[in-house]
Amino acid sequence: MTTTDNDVVPDVSRETRLGSERERQFQREGFCVIPKIANERLLKLTRACAKRAIATQKEERPDRALSLGMHVDSYAYPELADIIGNPRALDELARMGLTDIKFWKAVIISKPPGGPRLYWHQDCMLWHDPRSYSEVSPMIALMYYLEDTSRHNGCLRVIPGSHRKRIDLHQMGVAHEYGINSMQDPDDPRFSVRADEVDVPVHAGDLVICDARMFHAAHSNQSDQWRTVITVWFFPLFNDLIESVQCFVHHEMHGKHKGWPVSAFEKIDRLIPHYSGKAKPMEIDRTPDARLR
Repeated sequence: MTTTDNDVVPDVSRETRLGSERERQFQREGFCVIPKIANERLLKLTRACAKRAIATQKEERPDRALSLGMHVDSYAYPELADIIGNPRALDELARMGLTDIKFWKAVIISKPPGGPRLYWHQDCMLWHDPRSYSEVSPMIALMYYLEDTSRHNGCLRVIPGSHRKRIDLHQMGVAHEYGINSMQDPDDPRFSVRADEVDVPVHAGDLVICDARMFHAAHSNQSDQWRTVITVWFFPLFNDLIESVQCFVHHEMHGKHKGWPVSAFEKIDRLIPHYSGKAKPMEIDRTPDARLR
């Protein structure tokens, strides 16, 4: 076969090699970064949606601008279907062995100018499922930052390896309770700077993939602009999770997004969870037991 200068011939061996390297990093450290996954068109669409959501949130709940920042779920924003179903991201996940992925929800999280640092926390909600104590992540977050990030405007901070071993932070409370969200105690150790933390600055359009079990936080936003991230929550290897988890994801996703139009669902068709068994939805469990050492 002959090619011209306009033909694009993918380097399959290089793509496979990069996928393997990212898979190893993800398993070892609990996160990885893949550059340039969202193009300018997708970023423009998503920024417009986020801007509208943040404006609505400021009018309805102006108090939600402390440690957590503005926090808006995807339930009323079908425009997020484009970034949720981004085929480039799904292809990269498949190269990393993360297949049979099902969608729970997406969250628009925006830190205002002057917003304080986010506290250390892990987001795993299914510590009763044996998968949570294995090498295979039961729950992952895809983070799309809509602006370039740095320490100055509140980039992500992570503790590599904390998804697979117990550390002191596991004993300091769970994520998303009112007291820590509202930063009632700024001296709480969960706001501390740690020797084992790593900054993760990225460019707009890059993708950060995080294991939900990994402790992460964010620096304060010292800039004069809002810093926004879209976090998409997925459950990989869905059918290997216990049935109560499958039932929870199914009911949460379908129940909370029932107002979405058919056109939005079509964009995420292969990510929609389906469970028809008899199990009851799980109760959220944010605390690992003695199996995490």
